[in-house]
Amino acid sequence: MLNWRAIALVFFAALSGLRATAFADANTPATPATPPFSFGAETNYWPFWVAQKAPATPDNPFAAAGPAQTWDAAGPLAFSRPLDTRNRHDDGSTLVRGLRPFYVEKRDAAGQLTRLHILYPLFNWTRLQYADGLRGYRWDIFNLINHEHTPARNPTPEQPCENQFDIWPFYFSKQSSDPAESYRAVFPIYGNNVTGHLLLDRIDWFLFPLYFRRTLNNVVKTSYLWPIVTRTTGDGYDGFAIWPIFGSVQKKGVLDDSYFLWPFHSHTIRTDPDTGAVSENFALLPFYYSETAPGLRAESFMLLWGYSHRTAPVKRDEIRYLWPLWLTVRGDNIHRDRFAPFYTRTTTSDETKTWILWPLWNRQDWNDGTWQYRRTRLCFFLYHDTAQKPLPWPGITPGEKTKLDASPPARRTNLWPLFTYWTDGHGRRQFQTLSPLEVFLPDNEPTRLIYSPLFALYRYEQDAPGHYRHSLLWNFITYRREPGLAEFHLGPLYSAERVGDYKRHALFHGVLGMTKTPGKNWRPFAFKFKSLQRQLAEKDRQTAAQTSIAQTTPRDYPKVRQRM
Repeated sequence: MLNWRAIALVFFAALSGLRATAFADANTPATPATPPFSFGAETNYWPFWVAQKAPATPDNPFAAAGPAQTWDAAGPLAFSRPLDTRNRHDDGSTLVRGLRPFYVEKRDAAGQLTRLHILYPLFNWTRLQYADGLRGYRWDIFNLINHEHTPARNPTPEQPCENQFDIWPFYFSKQSSDPAESYRAVFPIYGNNVTGHLLLDRIDWFLFPLYFRRTLNNVVKTSYLWPIVTRTTGDGYDGFAIWPIFGSVQKKGVLDDSYFLWPFHSHTIRTDPDTGAVSENFALLPFYYSETAPGLRAESFMLLWGYSHRTAPVKRDEIRYLWPLWLTVRGDNIHRDRFAPFYTRTTTSDETKTWILWPLWNRQDWNDGTWQYRRTRLCFFLYHDTAQKPLPWPGITPGEKTKLDASPPARRTNLWPLFTYWTDGHGRRQFQTLSPLEVFLPDNEPTRLIYSPLFALYRYEQDAPGHYRHSLLWNFITYRREPGLAEFHLGPLYSAERVGDYKRHALFHGVLGMTKTPGKNWRPFAFKFKSLQRQLAEKDRQTAAQTSIAQTTPRDYPKVRQRM
């Protein structure tokens, strides 16, 4: 018969160095386990399956005995995880799962699909939610083939919804409850009443560029052999042009605009219909350009030298020594010195921006009325650091102001492509290496969910001081530490746990192992596959089921899993 005690002692003597590394304070008195937990108990069958249970909460104090909440399979490829309610992209989703990078979906608490990505950005599907409770959806293929299904603004039994479908730049269609807003168009053959494109109210064409008409704010420009012959009508405007030879557009008492041999000569006179103020632009490029208006006089010579002098509505003087590289600006709300590429500094009431040896180094300070920001960049994207703090609020006391000034900022730092570091300034931190995409798409949620984890050779997460987790090689090596609890995994090969005075070391998930309970020595075991946290949680749950909550005096470990 095999002597399991002797075999276990031999194996764990060989792993004594690894045990000491995983729990450097293993021989010191244990810290009592204290709530709350930020991370759940882990099951590690890397690379096939790595899962974490839900962190304990008052409603679920025995989470370690429950099902997996977060899991990864095949390294970082297959995954499922709940979405943090603090997520900055809140669209009602509570779960994200998929097979990176091929298929990723998000669902809400009712299990309904909210977003779907297939080989992002190849195919994307999004649920649309409206204030009146109605829903629609939108899907696109590379944003070139687009379909949108929305509730009709004036629904009818025959047409309760609106459907819009585009294949850029060839086919455009919309089916609406209002026949006047419906259309089907094929570019460049024929299009009639095409709305909502190119920032215009309406577009029409026939055998483009033979005939092309666009409408904006009731002003219609009709072109024949676009852009050569153009006629302008509507809202009092009257104009005609044969580009680039000459062109003219007038509106009585408002506009007189003309050009000759565009872009060499142009002349524009505008009159404000409310105040009667007249502004005039004259250009004879590249030799001379002038602009005049009430309180403004500006001139440029050879497009390189010039000045502008403004006295109303604000004072501002600009001198152009070698435009656009060398110039100075002085005004009521601006101070700018630009001697590019050597030095540029611009200061306004809410922003200061400095460049040195553009694009080598840049610093920008600004605020949006609620938050103040500082961004530092080296070579545009090589190094990128953004810090954020709240602005002093109205009625802030001197003590609150001192505390606010001393508080650390929220910060995101990228050193491309090596790492990304993030902190909220209140104890939450994240660090990842490698990170080649975050600096280019810092606020792009699909990139963060789908592609960034594929590069996460190492990842560190801290939910609060003393509550942190390390992951190396997509969870092959993990180490979790919380007050009174430590957990280490070397894939499925070796694991170590400590909860209060309870300790467990195991090979191959419990084929062989040693365990220690309070007041007793180490004891070997074999073929016990339940983790220490799960064993204690199941025992506590059984005890709680046998006695009423009012009569139960929790032991130390159930308190560990209670979360505030």
